[in-house]
Amino acid sequence: MSVDLGTTPEEFASDFFNAYVKDVIFGGENPEQSIDRYYTPDFVQVTDGTETDRAALAEHAPAASQTFENVQYTVHEALQSGNTLALRLTFDGSLKAGGAIQMEYYTFAELSDDRRFKRVNQITRTLKNDMMSS
Repeated sequence: MSVDLGTTPEEFASDFFNAYVKDVIFGGENPEQSIDRYYTPDFVQVTDGTETDRAALAEHAPAASQTFENVQYTVHEALQSGNTLALRLTFDGSLKAGGAIQMEYYTFAELSDDRRFKRVNQITRTLKNDMMSS
């Protein structure tokens, strides 16, 4: 049975990631509380072979808000099968110190029945990283 996204997979993913940035990264709330709207308590993410849990994701939010002036996710492709989304998206971040970071993500996300992310497996490709050029 498929999770009802309420919209297309592309729109759901775009709304999800950009609302997450607004609420968790730049929202000013305690990230551990606001992250609950997006991720289940048992959430696990594996990015390029490195496993991260929900607590580590919440710890990362303040550093991201201090590093980036602006962040935007663009969903290029999204497919749904049952409770799984397959996504190809880009992350564009403008750095407060000047410059930008751009990443491409290939993501498989398992959703809970209430549309929160339960598990993410993804690989990334750096397209631009001005933090590494100095």
